[in-house]
Amino acid sequence: MRRQNAAFWNNYDTDGWEGKLYDQLTPQKHGEVGICVPESRDSDNLVYLLGVIVENFDKVTPDMITLEVPEATYAVFTTPPVDVTAGGRNGNSTEDFPNAIRQTWKYIFQEWFSNSGYAYDETKLDFEFYDERCHFRPDTVMDIYVPVIKRVIK
Repeated sequence: MRRQNAAFWNNYDTDGWEGKLYDQLTPQKHGEVGICVPESRDSDNLVYLLGVIVENFDKVTPDMITLEVPEATYAVFTTPPVDVTAGGRNGNSTEDFPNAIRQTWKYIFQEWFSNSGYAYDETKLDFEFYDERCHFRPDTVMDIYVPVIKRVIK
């Protein structure tokens, strides 16, 4: 699934979706949300959606999909900074940002949960948030929102 996500991001701006989302929906705050949701109620396949946060769906066009993310308690994780400018410090900047995202997800589920006193809230949705901090900067970061509940100790 992540490989498909990377392919999606490669075409996202060239297909004009970013401009359309902002021009058409006029969100109050800059930032895109990336979220995986089940393809259908009966499917184990996931669909990766990218969108912006809006107050209502009044300006949504028929070629757009709407999704209401239920309120939840979230643990928020920021990826380590990566230089994605041309000629970044390590010379491999365009591949390092997706790797930083993957490593942050790995840390959350392999390390953080086991030591946090929280459990993943499977009734809610996790998502990635990309704002002005991830636009071709030497310190590019993004946030991962993970729904949590207090772990019950027996």
